[in-house]
Amino acid sequence: MHSFIRTGLQKGLQQWRIAAIVYGIQLLLVMTFGIQVYDVLKASIGHSLEINKLAAGYDHTVIMDFLSVHGASITPLLGQLRWLMLVWLLFSVFTNGGLLYCAVQPEAVTGRVFWQGGAKSFFTFLKISVFLLLLVVVWSGIVWIPTIALLEPMLAFFSSEKYIIWVVFLMLMVWFIGLGLLFVWSVCSRLYYFQGQVSTKACLMGGWRFFGRQRGRLLGLFAAFAGFKALLMVGYLFLDAFVEIQTSGLVVLFFLLQQAVVFGKIQIRQMVYAGIGRVVGVW
Repeated sequence: MHSFIRTGLQKGLQQWRIAAIVYGIQLLLVMTFGIQVYDVLKASIGHSLEINKLAAGYDHTVIMDFLSVHGASITPLLGQLRWLMLVWLLFSVFTNGGLLYCAVQPEAVTGRVFWQGGAKSFFTFLKISVFLLLLVVVWSGIVWIPTIALLEPMLAFFSSEKYIIWVVFLMLMVWFIGLGLLFVWSVCSRLYYFQGQVSTKACLMGGWRFFGRQRGRLLGLFAAFAGFKALLMVGYLFLDAFVEIQTSGLVVLFFLLQQAVVFGKIQIRQMVYAGIGRVVGVW
């Protein structure tokens, strides 16, 4: 197991330029929508003094008043957000295809290999993504619909709310485990594509066979890198919670730190792809 983790780490660090390409694409998409949000909010509430009350913390009354007065300005943004989510899905399929294609290459790769891999696998990976996204929705319904339906009876049955918190926490863990299984199956299915460029159904079945043969190693590898990602996020949130940002220098520093975390998450994803590819023997 340690050798697969080490291989994933080495591969991900070696391909930092590929991660930088994905980071640039994501940043461009976010900035495209962010600039529109800034322009709309500046035109509608740029001179409003009420919004300053939010600087002290969350204020439900201020937010509801804001939506009541400026709701007409927010509605078009919500419509654009739906299209942005669709564009994000398409770019996500493309970038993940490029990352996976680079991750399974035994030799050094360039940006050109990334673009070739994304284009080569796009339509098949899009079908796999839509199918597994539907499974995520189904799994979420299986876990959360009964949980939400039982909340009120549990409030009447248990003597303390702490038991309900534990039940919700347990269901949250079950939900995350299911999402992890679907993620590993998704990666295995896409890796199977690069072995023969077969149909979507064949990729899903081949990926399931990959998972069935090496499920212990695959889940252990995924858990290890999920732990790395969790440590990265906890470290950032710890700094954000305990460091008071009072100067422009700290604002810039935390912005750069935030972007470093985003870039690190992309690299961890590439490490996972490389490690899983090594486990199933694709490269």
